[in-house]
Amino acid sequence: MTSTLRKNTFVISEMPAAPLVPGHVSGMDRQNLMRLKVNRIALVQELKVEHILGSLIRNGIVTEQDCRRIETGRTPQDRARILIDILPTKNKESDWYKCFRDALLNPEGGSNVKQRYRSLVEFLDNTMIHRPTSQAGKFSETESRANNKIQYPRYKALPLISKRQTEPNVLNLEEEAAERPRDLLSVNNDIDKMSLWSGESQKPMMLVKGFFHQWIPTPDNFRSLIDLPSSVRHSLEKAGTQEAYDLLRQEQTALHYLRRLEVISALARRRQLPVGFELCMCDTVQELLSHPELFHLYLKYVRTLQDADVNIARDMTTSYASVLDMLAADLTSGLHRQVVDIGFKLVELLVAVEMWSLAEEVLQNIINFLRANPAIENWIDEYKALVKLMAVRNDTYELQAAQQSYFSAAQIAFQVQMMSFGQKVLNEGRMHQELGAMMLEYGSIHTSFSWCKQALQEVDPDDPEAVVEVVTHAVMTHCACWQVKKAETLAIFAVQFALDRFGKHHPMYLKALNSLCHLSNEFKQDSIGVQLATELLETTEKVYNCETLHLATAHRTLSKALMAVQGYRVNDDYYTHAMEAVRIARGQLPDGHALLHPFLANFAMALQWKSLHCPKEVKDSTLRWAETEAKLALNIIINHYGDISLRSAQVHTLLGQIYSKRNEKHPDMNDQPMVLAEKHLVTAVEYLKLCQPSSSNYLLLAHATLGTFLTVIGKHDKAIYHLKQVLMSVESTGHYLRWVEVCFQTLITLLQTEGASFANPEEGDRMQVMLSQWLKNNPKEDAPIDKTQLNKAPPIFQDFLEKFDTWGSAVHKIQNIKDSVKGVSLFKIK
Repeated sequence: MTSTLRKNTFVISEMPAAPLVPGHVSGMDRQNLMRLKVNRIALVQELKVEHILGSLIRNGIVTEQDCRRIETGRTPQDRARILIDILPTKNKESDWYKCFRDALLNPEGGSNVKQRYRSLVEFLDNTMIHRPTSQAGKFSETESRANNKIQYPRYKALPLISKRQTEPNVLNLEEEAAERPRDLLSVNNDIDKMSLWSGESQKPMMLVKGFFHQWIPTPDNFRSLIDLPSSVRHSLEKAGTQEAYDLLRQEQTALHYLRRLEVISALARRRQLPVGFELCMCDTVQELLSHPELFHLYLKYVRTLQDADVNIARDMTTSYASVLDMLAADLTSGLHRQVVDIGFKLVELLVAVEMWSLAEEVLQNIINFLRANPAIENWIDEYKALVKLMAVRNDTYELQAAQQSYFSAAQIAFQVQMMSFGQKVLNEGRMHQELGAMMLEYGSIHTSFSWCKQALQEVDPDDPEAVVEVVTHAVMTHCACWQVKKAETLAIFAVQFALDRFGKHHPMYLKALNSLCHLSNEFKQDSIGVQLATELLETTEKVYNCETLHLATAHRTLSKALMAVQGYRVNDDYYTHAMEAVRIARGQLPDGHALLHPFLANFAMALQWKSLHCPKEVKDSTLRWAETEAKLALNIIINHYGDISLRSAQVHTLLGQIYSKRNEKHPDMNDQPMVLAEKHLVTAVEYLKLCQPSSSNYLLLAHATLGTFLTVIGKHDKAIYHLKQVLMSVESTGHYLRWVEVCFQTLITLLQTEGASFANPEEGDRMQVMLSQWLKNNPKEDAPIDKTQLNKAPPIFQDFLEKFDTWGSAVHKIQNIKDSVKGVSLFKIK
């Protein structure tokens, strides 16, 4: 049943009533109910039911049936939400609120848990709500007075005097209610006017169409907390170009949308919104979500609001979960498709503002909602949600969780293929790209390369964001396989394509440019790479105008570029940028987060080089600092990747290099520095032998590092063995690698040493011939990246792909024709 409550406002009523509003309760019981409702968000976020469930069971508050219902929740937040819904359904004699409060004061957990729960109890105790319009008796009234049967007879109220008003005033709900027709007054007669947007009232209603920005006025005493930074405004106005004008207009539009949302959030905190209002369904949020090109601009404003304890992202997430709960109880509603689409847009917004945990929560809610309504048409949405969940977990290096998402997505994809009669319904390019990214992070280079090539063929060419994501990942994979020329071709196309489709001031362009910088830092190592990294940093600062992980990554990239060209011989800029990257990353991430390890390792490397050009008095302390940061990175990697992995081996190599530069033994060291350096370098080689194939480029580089170190300390027999391992397995990629030539020169020198027991002049001559042949196949005069190419218009993606991978494109076309013919024949049979 649809009823009109206000102008341009439509609600859906007759939904199942929530358990938090009983028919007749005392003033104190209603106070306890409202304490749960007002503090619901904090309870759902902080409470873990396993800490208090035992106490509630012992006191008879929670039954076995309640426990089974609580266990249906997939996340801690879901289980806490179910418990909070169950508690008010208990009878008055059980004294459920007192038992709940006592359980919070005595949880089953450590001191940190007890301290957090003590704060929750303080929130509950300090929540005093006085509601004369909706409460039968005040808190000061006694039960006898509230239940007094001697009452005056009811009388018919006199008609109210109409009040002339230019626009409805929802800040005074009583005045607005007086202007409604009498038949509408009865609709909300018993509805709690103090409810938040949780949708929990006697008749829960969900707002679908609102135009709230037209008829909700800004409160008289309201002042916005956000504004466009003056430095941004002045710089764009001073530029005077069309591009600067467009950027300023985008900034103003984003600020306008978020300010309107800020007003609604303020009205919600003041309990001045209509009954049944759902934040995620109002027009303001719908309009905000319909402009994904502005998502990245909200980051600085969201951070400002968070500093003022206004968490709009959490409010939208909670509201969306409430909407899904209501729709799950109404299978006949036609809003399922619309709500799921809103959820996907909300996830994109949360990822753009770097709130990955909330994005995971929304995706998990979508998946649970779709699984609760099993239907063939829901499988594709569930598949998309699982692939997006996998992408979010890959971005935060939660690889084990990403692996579980992949298994679920592959299972759904198989079901869809079985029911599609041979038709290709799903586009699996993004899933294969995320699988390749996960394999690359695990160190499975060749597996990642295979999935990367398949993702390039299957990505939707009409989705420019997906194209940039897949191509930039392909750059990383080709670099790991030392396919330098192909990686350069892909990186240049990615930058051209992102610049053409998104413009220079967009996260997709930054992602493409970062992949080109990665290629330059790994192989080119020239001044062009420093210029590209500098442009990346400057553009990132202009795009975000706040401290973000993207800015930290740009600082780290520039630091690596300066170290690659041996910038430590000129100044300390490489160290400054490395330290700034770590500072920003630590400010954005909790201690021990998986995303911290690359920043810590890069900072340790910068400290290592700084020790070579600092005064002797502070050299040892600088190296100890580098050792500390490297060990922190190693601990994080072990916690998330395991003891034996590619990443742990790389940090062991770094620790070996740090110890090799220390001259004296420190009291906290178990052995001499050189002994420790050799142990770490040997450990790196042994770990890589276990997790990498014998031809792995990472293993060859570890052999080269260990062989060079053994040469320095005089263990020439072992050094010759490790250097031979490199030169017998290294491939010619057409690109010159300086460290490979160093290995050749070092081995030749050792073999041609006169009078040494390990000398072998004939083999030395043979290695000299191999070096000449290798230099011929991998010429040193490699052309630098032409920056003028980056501003050219990109070719059409399909044309570029056919030229880049002729064989793969031909096979993919034949497979598509075969699948389409098979699908048509199966459809005719059906």
